[in-house]
Amino acid sequence: MAESGGGEFGTDQQSSAIEKSNTSRCSFCAPAHSTTLLQGLAALWAQGQLLDVVLTVNDQAFHVHRVVLAACSDYFRAMFTGGMREATQDVIELRGVSAKGLKHIIDFAYSAEVTLDLDCIQDVLGAAVFLQMEPVVQLCEEFLKSAMSVETCLNIGQMATTFSLASLKESVDTFTFKHFLQISEEEDFLHLPLERLVFFLQSNKLQDCSEINLFQAAIRWLQHDPSRRPTASRVLCHVRFPLMKSSELVDNVQTVDIMVEDVSCRQYLLEAFNYQILPFRQHEMQSARTAIRSDVLSLITFGGTPYTDNDRTVSAKVYHLPDADARQFKELTAMEMGCSHACVALLDNFVYVVGGQHMQYRSGEGAMDVCFRYDPHLNRWLRIQAMQESRIQFQLNVLQGALFATGGRNRSGSLASVERYCPRKNEWGYVCSLKRRTWGHAGATLGEKLYISGGYGVSVEDKRALHCYDPTEDQWDFRSPMNEPRVLHAMMGANGRIYVLGGRMDHVDRCFDVLAVECYVPETDLWTTLSPMRAGQSEAGCCLLQKKIYIVGGYNWHLNNVTSVVQVYNTESDEWERDLHFPESFAGIACTPAILPQSALQR
Repeated sequence: MAESGGGEFGTDQQSSAIEKSNTSRCSFCAPAHSTTLLQGLAALWAQGQLLDVVLTVNDQAFHVHRVVLAACSDYFRAMFTGGMREATQDVIELRGVSAKGLKHIIDFAYSAEVTLDLDCIQDVLGAAVFLQMEPVVQLCEEFLKSAMSVETCLNIGQMATTFSLASLKESVDTFTFKHFLQISEEEDFLHLPLERLVFFLQSNKLQDCSEINLFQAAIRWLQHDPSRRPTASRVLCHVRFPLMKSSELVDNVQTVDIMVEDVSCRQYLLEAFNYQILPFRQHEMQSARTAIRSDVLSLITFGGTPYTDNDRTVSAKVYHLPDADARQFKELTAMEMGCSHACVALLDNFVYVVGGQHMQYRSGEGAMDVCFRYDPHLNRWLRIQAMQESRIQFQLNVLQGALFATGGRNRSGSLASVERYCPRKNEWGYVCSLKRRTWGHAGATLGEKLYISGGYGVSVEDKRALHCYDPTEDQWDFRSPMNEPRVLHAMMGANGRIYVLGGRMDHVDRCFDVLAVECYVPETDLWTTLSPMRAGQSEAGCCLLQKKIYIVGGYNWHLNNVTSVVQVYNTESDEWERDLHFPESFAGIACTPAILPQSALQR
């Protein structure tokens, strides 16, 4: 027993010693070691010690250490360790790199530094790509991005293409889009490959470039080399002649011989003249050459009323929110006359402003039949054929290339009539009427159908009703009613659904804000309740921008006043985002998304 106990005690002592030994074992790092090692290798190289291979380029010899090159270059690692014959050679001739480039690569291998300038950059970059020295490639890219200028960018772009440097090419493209006109005056521009010229001319990202300036740059490139003349149509088809001023077409375009002698170019010129002299047929002449050079949708608002008792005037102001990331509205050129409670629709980036009132009234007696079309590119208003009936608090929607004005009211009372506008004929004509006289309703299109919801009808149930119009049958049908009765609300089609938001509900002698939000799915004919609004808004503008619904201004019955609040609903997350504020407290604002030219954004 004694021996057994002693043996166990000895074992415990030994385990304890091992545990102490383990807990006292630590790893330490000398941060300066890698630097010291590199400095040591550089010193050996500088003193010509332990060198074991000679690299030659065009009769210039470079004495180096194999292990150093293999450690920092995949190319040399494969050469010296992959069983290639160069692994045993004392002298190796390199092809595909210049002596200047190789010298910089070797300097970097021993110092982690490289000195670059515009004279040597192509040699160094070529050597770094060939020898698979990724850190040097990255340093060359950084240098070239910092050296980007009007004078150098096209040459840098050629290097980016030659060496397949996507990030550098993207930087060159961004710089060129911003400074294209200045670059087009450089000598290098005349040597730009055809494909690159076309790439820039067809882009919507070009900044501060009028079409006449782009045309003149393209002509300069074409005239530099007579052999380019057969490519004229391939180049000039990307100039947007219809968007030029008429004086520019006459004075600066048709006087250029290529535009007259080349059959295709002559057609571009004819297309532009036709587009400008036939405004009501512009919708059927849409092409890549009639599109504004931008991909950014802005939110544009027209008019509105402050609902003041002592002043019946309404606003003529036009504001825009530059894009979905912007937080501040900016003012554009005002309309010739004010309006409120007009309806607005967008077709081929032309803005139609229809009906409404030019003086502040609380009823339908101020309703108008006037209609205008606004061209954002030319900043020009065109008065089009008036509706057959004056309308206010109605709906205007685009369906199958036509405008549909539904319901509303005027001094004669509420309306059930529906008018269809044909842009080509510049005519309004009646189609199938609503099943009820309706005003203060909301409307939206989805899947080639037009939907109308709520509004004042005959009964309380009409304030929950959903009407659906099929243009192929010219027929209205009822669908499942909304969960909440509402009037003077907003409605929008997005993501295969119909959203209804806000509005008000009347009760005896008082009005209440409707905060509920719901969406309708046509396939199931069902309504779903969504996240409610934070504040009431009726008689508000409504606009869809990048899958977000903007509710602009309107009337808040809890405060019993007009509001400047802009609530933003994210249709994908079912969340209300941070509010914006409109520059003025207005109800009856008309708003739409549209693409604005850069010149308009800078005005």
